[in-house]
Amino acid sequence: MSLQAYKVEHILVFTNKGTEAKLLAAPRLRPMEEWREDVAGWVALRAERTPEFDHLADPTATEPYIHQA
Repeated sequence: MSLQAYKVEHILVFTNKGTEAKLLAAPRLRPMEEWREDVAGWVALRAERTPEFDHLADPTATEPYIHQA
């Protein structure tokens, strides 16, 4: 199964699950120490499915990754 595009704020992530996208992108947005202190912010962080970017996925990728534009 090919990876799908998700946006977490401004970061494009390719994965099969929104939760994985959130986990990959969160440390790029803020240090994990800040997320630990701001649990409400962590809960509010969303990975939005963006099928219009699916065509940018690396067809050879098997592991989730952050897209490098």
